[in-house]
Amino acid sequence: MKQRFIYLLLTIVLLTGCSSSSSQPITPTVFVLATETPQPLPPATNTTSPVISSTEIVPELTATSTSIPLDPAEWKSWVVIPSLSPEMLAVFARGQALGRDVHVVSVIGDCESSSDWFLKDFSKDERYYNLGPYADLQETIDFFGPSLGYRSYAAVRGATATTVLTPLWADPQACESNETPLSCEYRLHNPTFAFIALGTNDVHKPEQFEPKMREIIDYTLAQGVVPILVTKADNLEGDESINLTIAKLSVEYQLPMWNFWAAVQPLPDHGL
Repeated sequence: MKQRFIYLLLTIVLLTGCSSSSSQPITPTVFVLATETPQPLPPATNTTSPVISSTEIVPELTATSTSIPLDPAEWKSWVVIPSLSPEMLAVFARGQALGRDVHVVSVIGDCESSSDWFLKDFSKDERYYNLGPYADLQETIDFFGPSLGYRSYAAVRGATATTVLTPLWADPQACESNETPLSCEYRLHNPTFAFIALGTNDVHKPEQFEPKMREIIDYTLAQGVVPILVTKADNLEGDESINLTIAKLSVEYQLPMWNFWAAVQPLPDHGL
């Protein structure tokens, strides 16, 4: 199931052009989990030896590891479809112990990932999509089912990494007082996985991107949610520093990184 889940990422790339490889798996070498995070769920008793095996939930969910560390500077050559590190399997298992819904994936992002056409058609019947040669992905679509059509409370037009951490941007009709869009999304939809697709709108204050992304990642991990970082297709900052930062965070935290940038390079205008 893990492989089919990750392969869904490639299908999304092929079927949408929403924003902005080599064969070795993405398996960074250093894992850091901050101990101070906003509004965490009660901690599990053991995060290094999970209280529940991931294979008890999803039998085919396995980790890939390597002794060869990836170089963030080489992020353009990283694979499109990432692997899950052993550390992320531990986060997955902790999330299950905390009651996370294994059938739910959330999206944290800006207008590109808040649009109905990002994932929503996959939550409908097959009149709305054609998998073509990727028919084996139907099992993944069935597995995540309705959650692919959820409106994310943390995918907001014009969003930056700061936005999803700011209560002012939360939906007042759905979110609690002083709740951030990020915490609101995790509370209401209770995901096991979360795409984190930010950066395009951070070009105006690039110095804030990395520290705010760390807050997002730390909070997500503390909630027992597996973050999937997403590179962006554009280079509005001019030096590709935001995608480099995303790659550095992937290495440091041992997070899977969906290399969306690499996936759209063969498309007209590189997907833009």
